[in-house]
Amino acid sequence: MNSNNTRTLNRRKRKARQALFLAVASFCFLALLVFVFQDALPFYNQGGQISQGSGGGSETALATAGKGLRPPAIPEDWEFTIISTGDIMMHSPQIKAGWQPESKSYDFSFMFDKVAPLLRQGDLVIGNLETPLAGEGNRGFTGYPMFNAPEVLAKNLKDAGFDVVSTANNHSLDRGFQGLCATLDNLDAAGLFYTGTFRSPEEPRILKLETAGVRIGLIAATYGTNGLTLPKDKGFGINYINADQLLADISQARREGAQYVIVMLHWGVEYQTKPNKEQTELAQALLKGGADLILGNHPHVLQRGEAIHLAELYAQTEKQSGQAAADLPPLVYKASGKDQIKFVMYSQGNFVSNQEGMDRLSSIILKLTLGVDGATGEPYFKNAEYIPIYTQRRNRQGISQHKVWPLELAMAELTGEAPPFGNEDKANVPKAWDYIIKSQPALNLLTLEDTPVWKEIAGEAAP
Repeated sequence: MNSNNTRTLNRRKRKARQALFLAVASFCFLALLVFVFQDALPFYNQGGQISQGSGGGSETALATAGKGLRPPAIPEDWEFTIISTGDIMMHSPQIKAGWQPESKSYDFSFMFDKVAPLLRQGDLVIGNLETPLAGEGNRGFTGYPMFNAPEVLAKNLKDAGFDVVSTANNHSLDRGFQGLCATLDNLDAAGLFYTGTFRSPEEPRILKLETAGVRIGLIAATYGTNGLTLPKDKGFGINYINADQLLADISQARREGAQYVIVMLHWGVEYQTKPNKEQTELAQALLKGGADLILGNHPHVLQRGEAIHLAELYAQTEKQSGQAAADLPPLVYKASGKDQIKFVMYSQGNFVSNQEGMDRLSSIILKLTLGVDGATGEPYFKNAEYIPIYTQRRNRQGISQHKVWPLELAMAELTGEAPPFGNEDKANVPKAWDYIIKSQPALNLLTLEDTPVWKEIAGEAAP
């Protein structure tokens, strides 16, 4: 090979080495850029939405945000609903109406057919069970004044959509402590949760549930038990209303992780349509002490429901006491998330009963919508609505019926050729609508016509 050819080959080799060097250097430089700025470079997930690249924890996210880079996306808020009803009673005519001669057994499911689709829409459905389920062997099945209903009622309530019942009321001891324990056994068998009465001191006073990712604590108590008392060694059996004990229970629920605390109270004066001073003062004390929702029963007629702003409640307390806000007891919990709004329903009336009078047969299904903060996971109040309901006592043949109707549907049935009501109910239904609406000036009326559930509840053939 001559010298010219050798020099040409060497030049080509040098150029190839230089090109390789530049390529390697460029690749390393680009890799370094990606490593340094990876948190600033969005990528697309399978859903086609922009997601933030991998990075450090919350401190890193705040630091990069301060440099003008995109912070991590905050999850959206979500919702869940709590549905509550009034007193679930079983008078003697109701027990008789539930007897099924063919099977020689009891079944009360027909009483709830018209409202069950509404109840099942709730994420958590609560009622007040105002009768023992102690078994026929415990002095038989009876209504007022000493109640004891067939235990199948527990299954019927579960099938209708109920999740939880309060067992603390003035009839808790109508069959003694033995009947109290049997009632809880029968609720266990039906899969219903409960609180307010207890078989042993080891049973927790606070019922703990999780709904829609939110930890909920439920507490129930009654003003009394009609003069009946527990055996001396069974004092643990019923939770009686005591403000200090209730505040301690609320505080315990918070310490044990409850994000939302519900207190169910059997209180007030029977047939009184306005809450008394004792009710309003106790409600305020419990709300300031950490409760989020108070559900009241016992008067058998409706009393108002209202949303209460915690800040306004504290301002009122400060004005009345003359204390500076800093001197008032601190909040146990920054309750209810964003706006710290709490809710009280002083009395929900009767859900089902045989009591006479339009006001005692008229009631509501209370529907509370709660939001959950996507960033913190904490619940907060959004809306309170109600559905008017009415308990039909007899069918058009005059036979005991005791069916709970959405009042809107009952009014529509009245316009038909053969309304399924007796004369008493025909007279009461039109009056009940105005009565219920006037009783709840602070709540939103929820109408059903033209909603998906309307077709379901209206499709069942009238008796």
